[in-house]
Amino acid sequence: MSEETKKKKMNIIIWILCALIALGAFGIPKIYHNYHSAPNYYSVGQKIPLENSKTHKLNDFQKHQFIKMAKNTIDKKDGPYNWHNYKTVSIDVYKMNGFHEYGLIYKIKSKSNNEVLTNSMIVKLKSSDLLQYHKVVIKSYSSEMSLSFK
Repeated sequence: MSEETKKKKMNIIIWILCALIALGAFGIPKIYHNYHSAPNYYSVGQKIPLENSKTHKLNDFQKHQFIKMAKNTIDKKDGPYNWHNYKTVSIDVYKMNGFHEYGLIYKIKSKSNNEVLTNSMIVKLKSSDLLQYHKVVIKSYSSEMSLSFK
């Protein structure tokens, strides 16, 4: 192999490495942002199911953050509750018509009497960052928790 051929191959390898580093530098933050953000869909006149018994569009982090959001909303309206006394049965998440508005149906089971309690709410996120799950505006709220013991 000639000296010139070795230099060409080395230049190609260097350019490929530079391209991979650039892709990593710009791609990884975007993936991180999408993983921690609330899903955003633009629809007119319909709600979009994101998580229920048939649809699973949320990643594990998003699902857990929506559960935290539901618990936080219940605590604001009816609580505070000792959440160690309850077990999550299901969470249904819907993207509503409004910007950053989500409908949540959170079902939990009391460990003491196995009663399933349903909590429905529409919340508006102040930002799409789900790490700030506690920064929401409660648009509507209905809960069977207010009828149960704390």
